Amino acid sequence: MIHSFLGWEQEFFVIKAEHYRARPDLVNCGRTLVGALPPRNQQADLNYFAPVPTSASRLLFNVQAKMLSLGVAMAVVHNEVAPAQHEMSPIYCQATFSSDNNVLFMEVCTIEAEKLGLMVLFHEKPFAGINGSGKHANWSVGTDTGLNFFYPGKTDEARLLFVTGIACLAYGLCQHNELVRCAVAHAGNDHRLGAQEAPPAIISLYPGTGFEAHVDAIIKGGELLGYKAEKKKQGTGCAASMDVEANVEDRNRTAPFPFCGNRFEFRAVGSSQNCSFPVMICNTVMASGMAHLSKLLEKGTSHRDAVAQLFKENRNVIFT
Repeated sequence: MIHSFLGWEQEFFVIKAEHYRARPDLVNCGRTLVGALPPRNQQADLNYFAPVPTSASRLLFNVQAKMLSLGVAMAVVHNEVAPAQHEMSPIYCQATFSSDNNVLFMEVCTIEAEKLGLMVLFHEKPFAGINGSGKHANWSVGTDTGLNFFYPGKTDEARLLFVTGIACLAYGLCQHNELVRCAVAHAGNDHRLGAQEAPPAIISLYPGTGFEAHVDAIIKGGELLGYKAEKKKQGTGCAASMDVEANVEDRNRTAPFPFCGNRFEFRAVGSSQNCSFPVMICNTVMASGMAHLSKLLEKGTSHRDAVAQLFKENRNVIFT
């Protein structure tokens, strides 16, 4: 049986409730409509490595404890780029469960914040001029026996599955591009997309520069095998330090659909959205790609040629 899996990264702002109530625009629209822009505009990213404020830390701890008592283990808690912006992420699970857990998380956040005299803002762009919030959907497709279509693997069978899976995804994203865009198109999110912290509003697939070269080789007649997902050593530029281990592919944080080692991260999902709809669209376009591949195979096209045809016809959606 095939399942999709989801790990969401929920971003949000935490402010004092009294400050929230003092701004009618924030209360009624979810975002400020007037105000002075910050001097550094969206270049103020030092908050990412700053200590978590005491009041926010207490809230995040309470939310983590409450979610655990409800059966949802949160794996990541940290600051985000903008001042007063934070992020929490759970342990990945099946997409149907994970989407419900996200709705529960947003409700728990709001309730726990009220107890501390705080307000959690889930709007994608509550303040103009500083980074907005997203809900990055780390999405993958696999079977109930543990196969992951987006994990390169170490055997020929796993690598064939990996290449074929990405070919189906490329077909789905290219042929149904407007559907994927519509899945994340709403007023709040359109204030965020295309800005410094967000991917562009144009949906494209980023499998990595190494895999892109492999795609071009397949289109020219090369074999499906040949791409090895081996970690590299990255130089630091400092003679006094050793090289560090780097990921298989560069994790492109500006792409709307980048590859992240064993999954794809749909970075265009808005922070206030119910992530079940965007994930359902991802599942649908992936199924469309699989159906098209199946038709080619049933007509007698070889596996290699069918995958090559999918890549060739949908090459323009792959952008690095």
